[in-house]
Amino acid sequence: MNELQISKKQYLRTVQKFGLTKRELELGYLKVAGFSNRRIAYMLGISEQTVKNHFTHIYEKAWVPGRKEFIELFLPKENLTD
Repeated sequence: MNELQISKKQYLRTVQKFGLTKRELELGYLKVAGFSNRRIAYMLGISEQTVKNHFTHIYEKAWVPGRKEFIELFLPKENLTD
């Protein structure tokens, strides 16, 4: 299900500078792996609104406006176009 084919080690290397909590790290990796908010909520036994709240905090800490830009943090630089 890992649509970017990114390892946890690569993921952690990218997000280490954002100061995410353990739970935020977990949710962020699941999002990068391609899971929807609904699926993440089901997998972790939390509400979908709680997942959305976590992602609001994650995006603020990563200085990105949303999901698309968060996922772009993990793309190889040559795949990014302006």
